Amino acid sequence: MKAEVGMQVKAYTGRCIGIMIQASTWKGTIIKVNKKSIRVTLTEETCTYGKRTTYHRDNMNYSVRYTYWKTTSDGRELYKSECDIYGIIEL
Repeated sequence: MKAEVGMQVKAYTGRCIGIMIQASTWKGTIIKVNKKSIRVTLTEETCTYGKRTTYHRDNMNYSVRYTYWKTTSDGRELYKSECDIYGIIEL
């Protein structure tokens, strides 16, 4: 799947703390597509610890640049934010 302007995307990052997973998920819309990067306006953030939601924020309206990272063996494209602060997008 190729990135297109107006496409809804979800970014994810997580880490294991003991036996629990601490994860953050962002939802947003692609507003600009370049050859090696995309710009996304993030609109929603959800943080979880295990199955419990610890933080949720709507109406963020924050613009983030994701750069092309790699294409997987099954054809999915992965984009990552600078230092993985806003996770990885899989298209």
